[in-house]
Amino acid sequence: MITGKMLTGKKKAVVCVTLALLLCMPVTLLIWGFALPEQYGDTFMGELGPKAALLRDTPGPRIVLVGGSGVAFGVDSALMEAELDGYNVVNFGLYAALGTTVMMDLSEPYIREGDIVLLIPEQQSQTLSDAFDPAVMWQGLDGAFFLLKDLPRDKLERLAGAFPAFAGQKAALCFFGALPGARGVYARGSFNERGDVASPLCARNEMPGGCDVNMPIRFEDGMATEAFAARVREYADAVRARGAVLWYGFCPMNAAAVEAADTEIDDYYLRLRETLGIPLAGDPHDFILEAGWFYDTNFHLNSSGKTVYTRALIRAVKAMLGDSSPTNISLPEMPPNAEAEAWAGDDSDAACFLYETGDGFVSIIGLTAEGQARRSLTVPSMWDGLPVTELAAGAFSGGVRLEEVTIRRNIRVIGDGAFDGCAALKRILMEQTEPSACHVGQNLLIGTDARVYVPAEALSAYRSDYFWSAYGTKILPREP
Repeated sequence: MITGKMLTGKKKAVVCVTLALLLCMPVTLLIWGFALPEQYGDTFMGELGPKAALLRDTPGPRIVLVGGSGVAFGVDSALMEAELDGYNVVNFGLYAALGTTVMMDLSEPYIREGDIVLLIPEQQSQTLSDAFDPAVMWQGLDGAFFLLKDLPRDKLERLAGAFPAFAGQKAALCFFGALPGARGVYARGSFNERGDVASPLCARNEMPGGCDVNMPIRFEDGMATEAFAARVREYADAVRARGAVLWYGFCPMNAAAVEAADTEIDDYYLRLRETLGIPLAGDPHDFILEAGWFYDTNFHLNSSGKTVYTRALIRAVKAMLGDSSPTNISLPEMPPNAEAEAWAGDDSDAACFLYETGDGFVSIIGLTAEGQARRSLTVPSMWDGLPVTELAAGAFSGGVRLEEVTIRRNIRVIGDGAFDGCAALKRILMEQTEPSACHVGQNLLIGTDARVYVPAEALSAYRSDYFWSAYGTKILPREP
């Protein structure tokens, strides 16, 4: 229970605002949201409370890594501690969709004298802005409501607006649905005691072609918004007031996804240093790594890649500290990319699609005249003896009559805008029962009002999945 006891000043005011906002809610919603058993504790977002507790309880001096999932997947904290004598490492990275500023908000009260705080957002527009997703935040707060006191008023107001939907979904899960259980890598059980993702499933690059087409990496002028930069400067002041220092770090970046020349990256680095007004630890070139070191996104490393990135991060920190000691970490061998899994099935609509062949896999890039005339299509499993694994952006372009699409288990990536222009599309039928096996971006449904129908037994998993949760109530159960 949140109370004002022992709280003064700003924190007491924040608690009062929180209570005032929540008291405007119907009692039933408050009971559903706060009194029912937690429903998201085993999910990826269920790690938010334990990470805050880890930051609160770890003795100093510390190196505190603040960011998104690129930090969670990218750092071996024990390896850092072994090379940076005298520091404990706290991995306070979780999920980019939460927003970088909220991770600053949540960490600020727990920074102490002597700490080194490394802010390491992913190199994309969302994380370099003041974006904040209250729906995702409620999943992290479920069972960790004590964190409400650490949030500023503007975020509390947005959380209040999202609370009814959260409470209703939580009640539905509690009374009628299965709990969003621990599935694959994206579960709380994948984190070790230091807050790092440490799973044997992160063995190699799982992405067709080696990179996620929905997540290009750019170094454009203005990517770091003024609102983001202003919050970083405020955070730096608060960190300094606590006797600590704030540096900016670069997350791991998949070289196969980088859309910038070296000179553009150099110019970006200089502009960023001037805009943020804080020291930058290392150069972005040091953290652009070959595709074979990544796992399932352009910022998530596999287990071998984690060692490569951690070594580079240690060297950057040592340079900032003036530590000239050697970094005695041997680089592992790069694991081979995973091969596309072939699925046998109904390929009767194969002539309705246009294809592009990659390195041992096939991407659907468009529709033939026959496909554009159809009202229903089933994505084939094989073409020309190779597995079909990807729906590219614009894959269904021209399908103005299309009402239903069946996507089978072989598809591992659906490009943003794949259904753009399909105004008549009503149903996207997924056969995949493991949502994390098929990656989607933030613009899956652009250009269509369709709903996504998934196997009934996987409904909760989809709605709480790292990739699919952004589509929430647009994901519905398929009829048996």
